[in-house]
Amino acid sequence: MNTDLKLALMTTVGALLMIIAFSFTAIMH
Repeated sequence: MNTDLKLALMTTVGALLMIIAFSFTAIMH
């Protein structure tokens, strides 16, 4: 269960980072 929770957390963090990176790139360009 701990592994599933960690996987879900990593997926959420990864998605947020990708969204932030995409927004930052859009602003820079």
